[in-house]
Amino acid sequence: MAEILSLEELQTPDSTALIFTPLGLGGPMPAERSAEFLQRLVADCELASDVAEGTRREFDRLQRLFAYGLLEYDVFTMVDDRALLVMEQALRDRFVQWCAGTVTFEDANGCESPVTTDVRTYDDVLAAVKKLGRRRRQRQPSPRWQLKVGSTLIDFNGMLAGLRTWARAANLLRGQRTRGIEHAMSNLRNAVAHPTGYHRTTPVETARTLHDLAEFINQLWGHPTPGGRLYPAPVEREIVVMAWNDEGSVHMAQADALRDDTDADGYLYLLIRSASVPGSRYEDAYWSAFDARFETTQFPAEYLWGPGSRSDALAWLDAEQPKGDTVDYVDRVFMLREHDGQVYPPMRPEVAAGLTEEEQRGTWHTVRADFPEHAFAHVRDLSGSPQGHARTGDCRNCAAHHLGSGSHEQALQAAEDAIGVVTPRPLPAVRVPDSFFWPHRF
Repeated sequence: MAEILSLEELQTPDSTALIFTPLGLGGPMPAERSAEFLQRLVADCELASDVAEGTRREFDRLQRLFAYGLLEYDVFTMVDDRALLVMEQALRDRFVQWCAGTVTFEDANGCESPVTTDVRTYDDVLAAVKKLGRRRRQRQPSPRWQLKVGSTLIDFNGMLAGLRTWARAANLLRGQRTRGIEHAMSNLRNAVAHPTGYHRTTPVETARTLHDLAEFINQLWGHPTPGGRLYPAPVEREIVVMAWNDEGSVHMAQADALRDDTDADGYLYLLIRSASVPGSRYEDAYWSAFDARFETTQFPAEYLWGPGSRSDALAWLDAEQPKGDTVDYVDRVFMLREHDGQVYPPMRPEVAAGLTEEEQRGTWHTVRADFPEHAFAHVRDLSGSPQGHARTGDCRNCAAHHLGSGSHEQALQAAEDAIGVVTPRPLPAVRVPDSFFWPHRF
């Protein structure tokens, strides 16, 4: 028989929860401070205003319950498990909104299924899928019905995997790195739905799950998260100046710093548009590896002028008055050259389109990835990896999507099929001398 606790005992803080502090594990905090700390861990998990009411109420409940882990530590595990289930509810709610009352299934002959209209709830979707399944079993030869998403046909059985495939096909989810994370979250959800043993989760892990769930839900409704871990919003780029000398000293600052100094002996100056500003949250660990032609920095950086003297850089800045912009750094399209046994670093398609005929020789690969090193690793391992990397579509072994390979013309066409018309932009072969990043990273 379960132990009956008094109200006072039910209100007693769980000693395990008290040892989680803002500085990590430590001595138990006072209950009042712990209560505030736990609430602050998830206080900034906000959903967009247009998220479906059912999904919103489920999420709000989990966000409220999280702090009650202070009184019963196992609440953290319960919230974490439930959050993984809410992921599927969010997909279902979004699917119903997306289809706007109509779902269309099509067979290999282009014939549409009559089960397409009057979809009000997700139960209607599941009923349509089951009805098609019965029709298929009754007919010989039986058609293979697929869900029509725009001009794309996908396998769809109404379950979690089918919903994830639909969300990707409908461009509701983005990013190549997050494909693997979504798969892992689905596996965790399946482990919760079909448990095989006992487990416990920490408040730190549960808070991360709630943050990830909030990002996932907001992205489904078209709202990327500023500074997000999974579905980040586009980042702002500013005009910055880079300066270096023959002794290996490299510096970066906002462009206005050119007005603060006179020419330093032996320094060359370069103006670029970059998200990496010293001290910002997007400070790029590879900023000093900038190359005008190749994508060697973590975040997109664009060549503007140089190299030259400080006075010439300032004169160009005053004459042109370039502005900052906003750029999305996930799902970028890169072109990579493979020639004479060497894989070259990634290029933006417009830069590759501006190369000379001599520079276009070799085999070219067009890859969609979030970061240039992901694209490079994918192409490098196409032949050499024992696991095998995909030459078409999503790669299961890395965070890349292979768009095409062949000649320079064929690879450029694959890029245009993905992003539209590419306007050539010839650029000078300008690279900041950096003896560490360039040879080791690519």
